[in-house]
Amino acid sequence: MKLLQQKEAYPMKKITCLFLALLLASMSGCGGSSSSGDTTAADTTTEAPEVTTSILDTMEAKDFGGATYTILDANDYPDSHINMPGEEQNGDIVNDGLIARDRKVAEKFNVNIEYVQMTNATVGTDALRQSVMAGEEVYNLCISTVSGGRLATLASENLLANLCETPHLQLDQGWWSKLMYDNLQLGGRMYYTTGDISPCMYTTALITYMNKNLLEEYQIDTDFYQLVRDGKWTVDALISAVKPFDNDLNSDGVMHASDDFFGIVHTINELTASALFIGCGISTCDVGDDGTLSVNLASEQSVAVAEKLRQLVSTIKYDNQNDMHAVTFTGDRAMACIQTVTCAKGDAFRSMESDYMVLPMPKYDEKQETYRCLVNGWTDCYIGIPKTADPELSGFVTEALSVEAYTSMRPQIINDLILQKALRDEESGEMLEIIWDSLYLDFNNVNNFANTLPMLKSVLWDGAELTTRMAALSTAVESKIASFTESWMAD
Repeated sequence: MKLLQQKEAYPMKKITCLFLALLLASMSGCGGSSSSGDTTAADTTTEAPEVTTSILDTMEAKDFGGATYTILDANDYPDSHINMPGEEQNGDIVNDGLIARDRKVAEKFNVNIEYVQMTNATVGTDALRQSVMAGEEVYNLCISTVSGGRLATLASENLLANLCETPHLQLDQGWWSKLMYDNLQLGGRMYYTTGDISPCMYTTALITYMNKNLLEEYQIDTDFYQLVRDGKWTVDALISAVKPFDNDLNSDGVMHASDDFFGIVHTINELTASALFIGCGISTCDVGDDGTLSVNLASEQSVAVAEKLRQLVSTIKYDNQNDMHAVTFTGDRAMACIQTVTCAKGDAFRSMESDYMVLPMPKYDEKQETYRCLVNGWTDCYIGIPKTADPELSGFVTEALSVEAYTSMRPQIINDLILQKALRDEESGEMLEIIWDSLYLDFNNVNNFANTLPMLKSVLWDGAELTTRMAALSTAVESKIASFTESWMAD
């Protein structure tokens, strides 16, 4: 692969693929006509259904005449957050899947796909900013984080295209995040999302791990997979299964990750707190029917959820937060663990002797309609289209790449990469499909209006009173939302 250098001397990688032939007269705008599916259904499978005609083959024939479509991969961790293939196949599922995806799309649309990778995400998004402000059409797509001044900041600076008005994108389809489609639109505008177009999407969600060997040892015979299928996987179900087993093994009066036994372990931070509240149906930001944003974390339901979650979470002493999953859980001293899907690919989990299962985040109660799994805004899996990009080329090829990844790469990721190398049973693959259909992000997860997200951490672990804290923050929250809305709606 040829390495290019910018004047800042940050490395970029560049590869080219060719496109020829067919695509769709698809609906433009944020959505088509499909529904999202029920995340509690019992018939979710680990394998894609057999089809005689691929989704890509149903798209309208197009010939872009060899035009170049350039993907900017503004990426802090390109070795683990893989969005760009190497120059040739090497046996790696993600790399080879990307090559096959690009080649297939290449043979249909007569388009050159060029990747530019900058291994510092801020440098990459700064380069995009400079090109758009100069009125240049350099990139057709950017893949990066939404947090840390990346895509979210570009959106607030009015430098990204409105995905709702970009031709051919069908953002309510299964190859894009349906819950982000529902929660990241404001005033008919949407500037970033994620979907199968980025393989990192598959590993960014926070989920629940359960140690199967410990469940058997302690005679917990609950069929947790069936609970998920039946819509009965709730916080109460998790509490009753694991919390009775907290045990101060050395009797020093301190529950420490290095020494003791836990019903559940987790990091103690705002990401975990947000994931728990969101899993219980509490949005950290709501978009009203009138198109206005609000943060309603002091509602009666939010207070009830906070009280329930306090019964679940643990006050854990630790030397390193990573010890919770990499030492305590993998060392058979915790029944359950809350972490991202990424951990299943890590060395600690792969070398773990005991089997484990993966489940979505639990719901508050059975009345809650769907599971919701928060994604990490710091993962390099979010996409935005520069404002200066050709909308026809950019929208069409972006949609095609995501469609083909959904059709060909998702089953391979489940069956080959995860089931054979990381997860321990077929049911966990089924759970992953439910998790991927439940990916959630809202405007407050991205923007942290008036530090309301650290407040959730204080409520769960420091004894802070939710309504009192929100009352103290209400004026600042309203001000931050007003400022955000003004920039979001600016022309």
